[in-house]
Amino acid sequence: MRAAIFSDVHGNWDAFRVVLADCARRAVDELWCLGDVVGYGAEPSRCAEVVAALAGALDIPPGLTDDDARGVLALRGKLRVFVRGNHDAAVCGDAILDRMNDWAQTAIAWTAGRLSAPTLAFLCHAPLTYGDDKVACVHASPYEPGRFHYITDATVGPAFAAASAALTFFGHTHVPAIWASGCKAVTRRCADLVSSEKYLVNVGSVGQPRDGNARAAYVIYDDAGRGLEYVRVAYDVAAAAAKIRAAGLPEFLARRLAEGR
Repeated sequence: MRAAIFSDVHGNWDAFRVVLADCARRAVDELWCLGDVVGYGAEPSRCAEVVAALAGALDIPPGLTDDDARGVLALRGKLRVFVRGNHDAAVCGDAILDRMNDWAQTAIAWTAGRLSAPTLAFLCHAPLTYGDDKVACVHASPYEPGRFHYITDATVGPAFAAASAALTFFGHTHVPAIWASGCKAVTRRCADLVSSEKYLVNVGSVGQPRDGNARAAYVIYDDAGRGLEYVRVAYDVAAAAAKIRAAGLPEFLARRLAEGR
């Protein structure tokens, strides 16, 4: 089974659509979404509706181009995992909103009025974690998942201690990275995972990468060979930024896309 694992779409349809097209081209078996479908970007409703459609929870939204609609239809029903991110939780009224910066709070307030009741329900009813003792998914950290801690070199210890799965996928920092048990970063590109190690894998961000690379990021995981491949896909950054500006959202949210930060 080959799963395409992605996170942090953040209302960036221009990035999300090319990632989905790439997944369809690669004929992946499953899609796993690690949360933060909304926030920051100018098309949160479309992104959330498409994720729900991929899960079979809602119809494919109107207004897509013929190519985009065909791509979503080809992947419909393949979204097997969706966990709630902190921006998803914030738009659902979670107190996590109070801990966000001003840019995030502004975007959440703008986003909240643009989601339909069924779309909002889909986001709000998603679990915080998913998986078993082999493979698990969470948005931020397996340590207190509802508090959305950031995993970095300095904070990876508690995450490893809390992880019950041999392999845990997450997002949240928007920076691709892999840590092996012993708290040592392995690589930011690809790895063949060995059974004697426990791993934490950050899949990066579709809609707002922060590793200095503006291209959308996601991961392909092959459970047969326990192999990982980091994928980067170019998209129309200028178009996504223009939509943010047209929506009246903070200029920084538009500018940072081209900078990959």
